Amino acid sequence: MIYDSPFRHLTRLEELNLSGNQLSHIEELFQFDSYPNKLKKLCLSHNAIQEIPGDTFFELTNLKELDLSYNSITELYEEPFSNLTNLVILKLNHNNIKNLNGAMNNLFNLKHLYLAHNQIENIVEQSIKIIYHLETIDISKNHLENLKTNLFSRHWNHFDDHSICKIKLSQNHISYVPNATVVPEFKTRLIRNSHHHKVMNIFTELDLSQNSITHVEFNAFQSIVQLITLDISCNRLISFTVNPNDLRYVKYLNLSKNFLQTLHYSSFASMINLQNLDLSNNNMDFIPDQSLINNHQLKLINMTYNEIVEIRRMRITFNRDGGVLDLTNNGITVLNLSPGDAYGLTILILRSNNITEPFLIKLNQQPTLVHLDMSYNLIEELDEESLQLPITLGILDLSYNLIQRIGPSSFHRVAHLKTLRLSHNKLASVEFGAFEGLAVLVNLDLSYNNIGRLDSKTLMDLKMLSVLSLRNNDLFYIDHSSWFAHKQNLRIYLDGNSFSCDWLAEALSDNNNGYSKMRPTVLKTTFTGHSIEGIPCKQDVGNFVQPNKNYMIADERLLVTNQKILEAVQEQTSFLKKHIWRFVLQDAERNAKSTK
Repeated sequence: MIYDSPFRHLTRLEELNLSGNQLSHIEELFQFDSYPNKLKKLCLSHNAIQEIPGDTFFELTNLKELDLSYNSITELYEEPFSNLTNLVILKLNHNNIKNLNGAMNNLFNLKHLYLAHNQIENIVEQSIKIIYHLETIDISKNHLENLKTNLFSRHWNHFDDHSICKIKLSQNHISYVPNATVVPEFKTRLIRNSHHHKVMNIFTELDLSQNSITHVEFNAFQSIVQLITLDISCNRLISFTVNPNDLRYVKYLNLSKNFLQTLHYSSFASMINLQNLDLSNNNMDFIPDQSLINNHQLKLINMTYNEIVEIRRMRITFNRDGGVLDLTNNGITVLNLSPGDAYGLTILILRSNNITEPFLIKLNQQPTLVHLDMSYNLIEELDEESLQLPITLGILDLSYNLIQRIGPSSFHRVAHLKTLRLSHNKLASVEFGAFEGLAVLVNLDLSYNNIGRLDSKTLMDLKMLSVLSLRNNDLFYIDHSSWFAHKQNLRIYLDGNSFSCDWLAEALSDNNNGYSKMRPTVLKTTFTGHSIEGIPCKQDVGNFVQPNKNYMIADERLLVTNQKILEAVQEQTSFLKKHIWRFVLQDAERNAKSTK
């Protein structure tokens, strides 16, 4: 408890934070010797306040922000805020308020009102007069059942020219969104001025997610000016048919977690600014490309967790900077796109589908595709006909499949790959020629397979390889002789294998002495048990004997040394030639001058 008026003499106080105490009675706390006082920000959150007597804030006429969140306020009687005419922000979230009782009706400068996490069941007409002036109104996580569309209306002249109005009504019990009863004068003027390219920078974000909405009327959003974000996710919509003119400015539309089976063209016809569309967790068995034919700004379409099995057409144009299509967790087995389909698509995600035959995923006519994710599917084998993919592809993810074999030239169509992920498969070996044509590949992930032994010659095609992950295989030996002449510094991650300390010491020595650019390493170093430079190894390799490799490795080291000597000699010879030639020219010039 705080008794009397402890702040009476603090006449220059502008901010006061009393949060996190056990305050329950505050009616006499805010009395000052001078009037008006200078207090502008008052925080009383996380206390035990249950009621606010009418004269509690009577002297705080300069207050701009008042935080009463996380208390136990149940009612707002006696108009406790009536004298706070300069208040801009009022936080009453996380209380037990059931009714507003017109407590905010005199707060004509209020712009941000937070009422989330209360028990409000209804907002009567006398309580919403001030709401027309708000830039932010958050009534989420309450008990609202009947939605009045006048909650969407605003006195736009009250705002700056760059305002974003946020209306948050999520996690209530709303079941129906009725037609707007009035079109504000400002919206009519805005539409009229848009023909003269004088559109004000005032926008609206509306959140109706996590309610029980089954139906949205055609003109439900008519009173909203320049709606740019609309979230109706986690409801019970079977269809979504609204006036397209009311959605013409929408950039983000979230319809996820409903029961939609299709999209109506009439609703999307004017939605030319749409960039992010979320249709995940619905009942769609096809991509509604006809409805999206006018939306050329699309950057992301999320259609995860639907019921799509086959795709043989996709007449969608993505943003000129590229677009992402996420089809994770459908039942896709066939995807065949023709020239012109999915124009501008750069990233395609096909994770967790039913792809067994990769040649049925035909994307070789997609000239802008650079990233393809086919992880978590059922692919068992790759050969030279398997991947019908464009040469532009830079990242290919085939991890978490059932791949047991990769045949020669399997990746010959994707010669520009820089990252290839093959982790968590069932590979027991790597065949010669498996990676033929991948001359610019930089990252190769073969971790979490069953590879017991690896010959570096099988990876000789990978001239630019810089990172190789072999983590958690059954490896105990790598013939790394082919990497003595590798052009790039090559890091090989060896965690979770059974390499002998002799092999590891030899490989590290070759790297340290400059014979090899291959550097063994691990993601997590260890210094317990047997290890070298933090890389674990086994002291006893059993009966395993390197099959006559010592003399070959010695020859390779000698060859590397000779190559370095030869390069040094060539460089020195070139240097001497340049200087000798310069001296010859100087002598010739002197002779010419003496002759004259």
